[in-house]
Amino acid sequence: MASPGFLSKCCLAHNSFNSTDTEGRNVGEIINILSIVFCSISLLSVLFLVWPRKDGNSEVFQSKNRILVGPNLNSIIRCLVMVNVLAVLGLLVRSIVWLDRAFPDTKKKCMDANHYFCLISNVWILYFFTCNHFWHLVYAVEAYMVSNNKEMNTGLKVFVGWFIPLFMAGAAAVVVYYQGFNSCFSLSLTRSSIVYILFLSPVVMVMLINPVIFYQAGKSAKRALIWHYGRYTSSERKLVDAIHTKFYLILIIYFICWIPNLVNAGLWLRYESSRTSFIPDEKSILALFILMAVTNPLQAVLAALVFWGLPNTNRLRLNIFHRSEAHYNNSSGSSIINRSGLSGISTGSESEPLLSYRTKTTF
Repeated sequence: MASPGFLSKCCLAHNSFNSTDTEGRNVGEIINILSIVFCSISLLSVLFLVWPRKDGNSEVFQSKNRILVGPNLNSIIRCLVMVNVLAVLGLLVRSIVWLDRAFPDTKKKCMDANHYFCLISNVWILYFFTCNHFWHLVYAVEAYMVSNNKEMNTGLKVFVGWFIPLFMAGAAAVVVYYQGFNSCFSLSLTRSSIVYILFLSPVVMVMLINPVIFYQAGKSAKRALIWHYGRYTSSERKLVDAIHTKFYLILIIYFICWIPNLVNAGLWLRYESSRTSFIPDEKSILALFILMAVTNPLQAVLAALVFWGLPNTNRLRLNIFHRSEAHYNNSSGSSIINRSGLSGISTGSESEPLLSYRTKTTF
């Protein structure tokens, strides 16, 4: 699972931690096994979705769920899929190594390979999952901008999606390790709180901001349809409903995958702040860790499914990492909705625009 609390487990504890706790090791093995199983399922499923398939004609991107389309949104989706795959890959490797009991030895007086692996793998997981949160935010903003005949600046998207997470992951590592590897195993409440806030504040931000942005994007798409066709019949209403449904699915999956992390962090911080007055139930904590071991790895495949959709069931042809830029450029702009994707009957290319914008304003 993805928890910033693992950062402090890479330190030199000088026997302050009992590494011979058999019950603790058994629980850890169960969690690692679950993590390996669901990481493998997630990665194999994503591989199935993005694997290049035979391209018989121009309709490479056939899917009933391809409602929001266009080169700008597609590039963000590819980044989302990539960061999730890299994060889940880090989870898989760490779980395999730790299942082999290659934990950092708390009796060591100097750093060894296990300590460095623990440090690198946890920072890797922390960074790419933080990227996932910020790319969710970028996707929402870009969907709103496209529905209003605008687009985000590419440099701004890169800065928000890649460099802000790098700063936050680096800051979390500095907070944990700046006093040295000998004094970071048992962090103070203040330092632990900062680390959890750095990792989970983007999660809270997405949960609070994205629903508002998606709601406004849906309203803007409705206005654009009325302006484009001069009417709002049952056909246009179905398109707007399909957009709202996709937004709902994105939010539902995100909440399912990350609420266990928020609850676990809340319980842990409350326990640290009042050890005598509040003692969390061990079964509840174990249940939360099991939930995180299941839901965090599934973020990759669920995000790929909800953002891009299933490949065509008849031809099974989909490769989201390859597209013809020229085909998009030949259309009159970036498109947000595909009419044929709603009915499931292909009447043209998936990139055939329903809403076309001849001029675009950069934000």
